[in-house]
Amino acid sequence: MRRNQIAALLLAVVGSTLLAVPALADDPTEAPTTGPVAVDGVALRWGLNDESSNRAFAPQTYNFFSAGRVPDPGQGGTTLPRNGWHQVVGDVSVEKWIGSAWKPATWAGLTTDSSGAALGSPTAGTFSKHRFVFADGTGTADVAAGTAHVAWDGDVTVLYYSGMSFFTISDPVLDVADGRGTLTATVSGYASSVDDPNSWAPVPPAQVTLADLPAVSLDDDGLSTTPAYLGVAVTGVGQVAGGATFGSFPQTFVDYMQRLGTAAFWLSSGASTDAFKVPLPLTVAFGSGEQPVEPTPTAVPTKKPIKNPVVPPPVTVTVTAAPAPVTPVAPLAAPTLPAVPTSSVPVAGGALPAAAQLVAGPLTSAPRTEPESDATWIWWLGGGLLLAAALTLLVPVGQPRRPNEKELA
Repeated sequence: MRRNQIAALLLAVVGSTLLAVPALADDPTEAPTTGPVAVDGVALRWGLNDESSNRAFAPQTYNFFSAGRVPDPGQGGTTLPRNGWHQVVGDVSVEKWIGSAWKPATWAGLTTDSSGAALGSPTAGTFSKHRFVFADGTGTADVAAGTAHVAWDGDVTVLYYSGMSFFTISDPVLDVADGRGTLTATVSGYASSVDDPNSWAPVPPAQVTLADLPAVSLDDDGLSTTPAYLGVAVTGVGQVAGGATFGSFPQTFVDYMQRLGTAAFWLSSGASTDAFKVPLPLTVAFGSGEQPVEPTPTAVPTKKPIKNPVVPPPVTVTVTAAPAPVTPVAPLAAPTLPAVPTSSVPVAGGALPAAAQLVAGPLTSAPRTEPESDATWIWWLGGGLLLAAALTLLVPVGQPRRPNEKELA
């Protein structure tokens, strides 16, 4: 075999071997990245409880939500006018269950049930079925570890007696770990008294726990669960023990409501409407969660309140001095106030299903940029050797020279 052919063969073998090395180094079966991933577009959906969508005891007044922050009316005994109510403000909106789907709320729908019929008496058990939605939450989640931290920006106002008493929930935060969770937020409101319609005073904002979540099952869609209430005992707020619906919202929340004069709406007080105070399931959906389906609780409410939040709440305005205790709400003694319009828009009938799962998008994270392979130089070397082999084959080799007659003499 000619020498240039042998050299080309050797160069080709070495170059091919080097080119095969990076394929082994960049294993396509590399294990996926684990740990917390960023989440955005997270939606929080909750209706608090049925009492928050009920007819109130004062004539022609109702309990309902309004997106955004309702301004201070400056005095007590007033109701919210139609132009003061908002279905959506920023990333916060209000929805109503109509027939078989959640739809944007309307002013007329605040006084009707899901079929469009006017609400009955406060004890009838017919509700307008509204909920608020905080959209575009951001944070992190680790489904494998069962942990999450999500925060939202925005406000929703909870109005009772059409605004004779109201408070605002701002910037909620969800923390989940070890199968449990907490939903905290800043609340602000005004102290009022049904015994004195002229009584009205702002109460400084405070950070409270809106919901203790004792049984959280986190997955790629998010979570849906019922907050603790049944069997939860609180102190200093006139809770009545016993009964099938004995319980309470978290202590810090009802303490603040006590300052507003409305703690009785958030715990068992012995009223005929106690069953309506039990919290509804809440849902946190990763992704847009476009399909409007009723949430399903993952477990029944616990009888053991969560005493310590997963993550300490941020520092907020501190209430330095509490006013004198306000007389608890006595609904039947409420004065007659200007009526809230009760006209309604007919909608398709249908009962609200007991429960269904809200579907949402999967967890997403920013695409990972791979660094340049350390074996890049091997590719260049292997390719160079193959090129050299090809050039070697192009170099001509002279024929053997025959000796002349003089050299043979």
